[in-house]
Amino acid sequence: MVAKDSQHPAPGEYVREKALKTARAILNGELGIIEGARVLSTLAPDLVADWKVDPDFLVLAALDSETDDLPVGKQRKLWDATALAERDATVSRIEAEARQNVEAACRNILRRFDAHHRDR
Repeated sequence: MVAKDSQHPAPGEYVREKALKTARAILNGELGIIEGARVLSTLAPDLVADWKVDPDFLVLAALDSETDDLPVGKQRKLWDATALAERDATVSRIEAEARQNVEAACRNILRRFDAHHRDR
């Protein structure tokens, strides 16, 4: 019998924890709406049976798809300053429009996947 290493969570647990951390960061304003939606949408297949019909992950995946040409997060370092300035207005507008739906999805993700949250 192999002992579990308590320093390294199981793969499913790691994905769940990353999703919770990302959702909290979005809600706390520590991570942008688009950047956070991208992270959560990539985690969706490992969290839910079918993200294409899951209302929370569908919102996130749609935003990810609609904005995949916009520079956010680490991608910003790769962009020319002039082009970046032009895209920043678009990023700000889209994030403002999507904020309410993305934050609602994040609150739902916390409710669904955080055992501590469910115990309250």
